[in-house]
Amino acid sequence: MIESLQKSFQRSLKKLSGQAKLRPAHIEEILGDLRDSLLEADVSLSVAERFLESVREKAIGEAVSDSLNPQQQFIYILQKEMRAVLGDSEPFALNFKPPVIVMMVGLQGAGKTTSAAKLGLWAKKKQKRQVLLVSVDVRRPAAIEQLEKLAAESKLDYIKPETMDPLERAREAVRYAETYGLDFVIVDTAGRLSIDEELMAELEQLKREIQPQHILYVADAMSGQQGLQVIEGFSSRVGLTGAIVTKADADSRGGIVFSIREALKVPLCFVGSGEKTGDFEVFHADRWVSRILGMGDLQTLIEKAEEAGSEAGAPGAESQERLAKRVMKGKMNLLDFQQQMKMMSKMGSLKGLMGMVPGMSQMAQQIDSEAIEKKLKRVDAMICSMTPTERERPDVINGSRKRRIAGGSGTSVEEMNQFLREFQQMQNMMKSMKGKKGMKGLGRLFG
Repeated sequence: MIESLQKSFQRSLKKLSGQAKLRPAHIEEILGDLRDSLLEADVSLSVAERFLESVREKAIGEAVSDSLNPQQQFIYILQKEMRAVLGDSEPFALNFKPPVIVMMVGLQGAGKTTSAAKLGLWAKKKQKRQVLLVSVDVRRPAAIEQLEKLAAESKLDYIKPETMDPLERAREAVRYAETYGLDFVIVDTAGRLSIDEELMAELEQLKREIQPQHILYVADAMSGQQGLQVIEGFSSRVGLTGAIVTKADADSRGGIVFSIREALKVPLCFVGSGEKTGDFEVFHADRWVSRILGMGDLQTLIEKAEEAGSEAGAPGAESQERLAKRVMKGKMNLLDFQQQMKMMSKMGSLKGLMGMVPGMSQMAQQIDSEAIEKKLKRVDAMICSMTPTERERPDVINGSRKRRIAGGSGTSVEEMNQFLREFQQMQNMMKSMKGKKGMKGLGRLFG
C-alpha cells in the first residue's frame, strides 16, 4: 500500500545526495515532487498542502545539527512532520466497565465483517479478553453466516439470535455477555454501497440503545479521497472514535492512511492485510513513517517473528539458542529449515518482510512474492516426502532416494538437485560468515 509513496519519496530525496547545504531552491524542488507524490497517492489536497507548508517552514527556518548532511536533515524534518500528520500512536482504550462494546461501521465491501473477526482475535490473544461477536446486518444473510464461520475458525464466541431485528439482536448480545461474563462485544453493523438515511438512522438508534465505548469506521485502503468524504458523513451522524484500514496488502495508493487523523481528528487504530484473521496489526505512526521513508521497521518484524514462532510451536529458548548455534556453524538440517519456513510464512509475504528491514525496501519492490511462495511450497512438499534420516542428514540422499522423494512430492529430480544445492550453499555461507559482526543477532533471528 505504501510502495508508491516510498518510491517517490526516495526518488525525491536522492536529489539532495552530494549537496553541501540544504538550500531554498532544493527545498522547493523536492516539495513540488512530494506534492505530486501525495496527490497521486490520493491524499486529500488540504492535508497535503498543510503538511508541505509545515515541512517548508521547518526546512527553511529550523536549525538542524551540523553533524547531519542535507539529505539527513530533510529526512529528519519529514519524519517529524509525517508523525504529526499521522498522529501519535494511542493504545486502544479498554479501561471501561465490562463489557466493552465496539460498533463496526462502514460501507459494504470494505472488509467490515472480516475486520470484526480480526479485532476479536486481537483482543483475545493480545488483551486476554473474552470476546463475543454478533452481526446485526439482517439485510445481508451472507454477512451473518460469514461472521459465524470466522468466529468458529478463530475460536471466538458467537451469538446468532433468532430475531432479525437489528436492535434486538444487539440487545441480546449485550445481555448474553453480561450473563456469561464476556467482556468484549463486537457488533458488526449493516453496510451499504453508499450512505443513505435508513442506514444512518439505524446506526444512530443502535448507538443510543447499546451505548458503545468505540465506534470504528472500516476504511478500504483503495478508497482514497472519496473514502474520506464517506468517513466524514459517518462521523457527523454517529460519531467515530477511530478507524481501521483494510486491504493494506493491495496495490493501492493508500492516501486514506495519510488523511484520516489530520482530516477527522480520530486515530487510525488498526491496519488489516490479507484474508487470514491473524493479518491484523496495531497502527504505529512512527513505524509507518519509517517504512515510507525506506528506513525499515525492525520492531514490527521482531514482534511478527516472536508471534509466528509461538504459533508455529517453536522450541523453547534453550532449543532456539542451540538451533541458532547450528545455523551459524552451517549444521542446520532440513527439519530445522522447514520449521523456519513455516514460521516465516506466518509472518506474511516475503516482500512485506523485506520492506521492514532497513535498507532493503528498494530490493523488496523487485521481489516476486508469489513465485517465491510457490517455490517454498514445493520445497516443503519435498521435505515432507523425506524420511527422518534424510531430513536429519541430507547428504545421504542419493539418486534413487531423489526419484522417490520427487515422485512423492509431485516435483522433479532437477528441482530436488537445485534445492539441495542451494541449501548447501546457504550452509557454506553461514560457515564463512561465522564470527563476523552482526552475525550473533542474525543467529537469534533464525532461532
